[in-house]
Amino acid sequence: MGRTNPAPYTQVVPNLSPRALIGVIVTVIAGGFVAFLQFGLITGLGVFGWGAASFQGSLETAADNLADGEFETAQSDFAATTTAAGAMVWSAGLPQVQMLASIRGLDIASSNWRTVATATESVTTGTDELLALYGDLSGANGNQRIFSNGQINLDLLRDLPPRVERIDTDLNTAAILLNRVNTNGPGAGLLGRAQSSAQRQIVPVQQAIAALADIAPLLPDALGADGPRRYLIAIANQAEMRASAGAPLSLVMLEFDQGRISIPIRGTTSIDLFPPVNRPVDWWGPAANPFFPINPRSAPFVNANTHPNLLYSGREMSRAWVAGDYPEVDGVAVLDLTAIAAMLEAIGPIESPVYGTVSADQLGQILLIDAYAEFGQEEAAVRQAANQQLLDELLSKILSGDDLVTTVRAIASTAPGRHFQVWMRNAAMQSLAVQSGAGGVVEDPRSGDWSAIFTQNGNQSKVDVFQQRNVLIAAQLAEDGSARVTQQVTVTNATPPERPEGPLERVGYETSWVRNAYLLYVPDAASNYRVQYPDGFAVRPFRNHTQFGQGFVDDGFNQKLVRVVGWTPPGGQAAVSVSYELPPGTFSSSAGAPVLGGRRLVYRLTADPQAIWNPSTLTVRVTGPPGRVPVPIEGALITGNTIEVSAIQNGPVTLRLPFVRENP
Repeated sequence: MGRTNPAPYTQVVPNLSPRALIGVIVTVIAGGFVAFLQFGLITGLGVFGWGAASFQGSLETAADNLADGEFETAQSDFAATTTAAGAMVWSAGLPQVQMLASIRGLDIASSNWRTVATATESVTTGTDELLALYGDLSGANGNQRIFSNGQINLDLLRDLPPRVERIDTDLNTAAILLNRVNTNGPGAGLLGRAQSSAQRQIVPVQQAIAALADIAPLLPDALGADGPRRYLIAIANQAEMRASAGAPLSLVMLEFDQGRISIPIRGTTSIDLFPPVNRPVDWWGPAANPFFPINPRSAPFVNANTHPNLLYSGREMSRAWVAGDYPEVDGVAVLDLTAIAAMLEAIGPIESPVYGTVSADQLGQILLIDAYAEFGQEEAAVRQAANQQLLDELLSKILSGDDLVTTVRAIASTAPGRHFQVWMRNAAMQSLAVQSGAGGVVEDPRSGDWSAIFTQNGNQSKVDVFQQRNVLIAAQLAEDGSARVTQQVTVTNATPPERPEGPLERVGYETSWVRNAYLLYVPDAASNYRVQYPDGFAVRPFRNHTQFGQGFVDDGFNQKLVRVVGWTPPGGQAAVSVSYELPPGTFSSSAGAPVLGGRRLVYRLTADPQAIWNPSTLTVRVTGPPGRVPVPIEGALITGNTIEVSAIQNGPVTLRLPFVRENP
């Protein structure tokens, strides 16, 4: 049989109707559109997610480097932040994302996407302006500085308020946009993370700019743009304490006039400015200050800051200064060696022909201890001259402007411990000082318990630098939210045993004895208050002022204050305490409300510091009523229904210790 050749392959094309053909075309186009939409959304989401993560990381790093004074590194990090923000804005502008706005159920996601991207852009714009402002203040960007070589560029200073306002506007816009983001629905997780990240980053910057926005409009006048402004700078010596700060043993008057900064008056208080040795001056002070029984005052300038509250001590110092025939000042700033040490830590050591290289960690040892040991009473002038030369060197370094931002930041960091305090004659400036925590205010929080304890040197000794202070607060809570409280301060005169005891009269900086006045407050709501002290100590009354009984007096702000005075030998210890009762409802979960059912009892405490060289150790021991136990917190010691916590008082200490029913 012969082979048969196969028929040739023939492709059969279906005969499509016009309707079917249109359907095929539509299907192809729709599939392409879906692919286009999917690709765009996947790309956009990827870019958005990368941008959000990169934005957070780079902005955090930029902020940290800026805080550390690493301006160039911060700029580099911020460049990455800008790139990340740009990527997020780009992703929000993709056509695919725009199309989502017309799809029901996805329109919210599209709107949120664009809102987060726009907010991020506003944060970036504001931060860019902030970096530029920092660069102009510090000179780090190579442009002309606002402050340099003892001169203020008034044009740049006057331009500061609108620049700050622009930054504030950008950040506020970003905050408003971020709050509008709806984190429900599609993409909620990614959008929520981006929103939370941006909100975390914006808050501290907003706070810093808000403070700057308040003060910037006041700066031109405060810094002499409209006429001379003078400020008294008191260097407080913590080897001899006053209640508000150390004794003001060195003074500097700064003058700002049409952009020029000068120091027309400076010197030691005792010899240079109020010779022969701390001569008394007469001045009129605020009438309600209990530390001065009458007007006019008649006292040395170094005793003008005896009130714990700088609202009084600042005014007293300004008026005592004028009583010495010096120009009236527009404000008083008090800074001690802790604040100066913080500056040296930030800007580096300074040189002294007498003391050599003086660094931050050596400052206290050199000036508060070694200088008094090396130079006796007869060589006081030599020591004071050496100290003044050291201060002059520090001032020269600050006024050069090279480290202005770093210096200001370092000083401000010590304000919580009252190592830097400011009183201003201008009411708006004074209000800002108080709001910032640099106002040196001693004020009952009028909620919960309050501790404010101060010591004041009364024999001109210089051993307060060795003072070791422990404060124990013991509170017994009752079921109705009342409490019985005892505050005890124990002070050890830890003068080294090898140091001589000094002259028999125990007065002057060669003695190792200390005669302290212990100043203790009790809360406004306290009742049945009383004070206890060692044998040989006594309550020293305040004359010619409103009395509350038991030796307590109105401190001028309607707050209860008592003063106990006594001697402590070298190596000795003294304990002074106050006891009082606080009314029902003080420690309920809602302050002042009755305790009902299972509501918590919450012991709340605010404890104010004193600017001593060695910060006080605070121990709080609170016992709940029967059937109540403390809620555990980190670092606390709990025994039965008693909780005990400790803290170092290098700033205000606030505590909140809840108690719940043992068997709810």
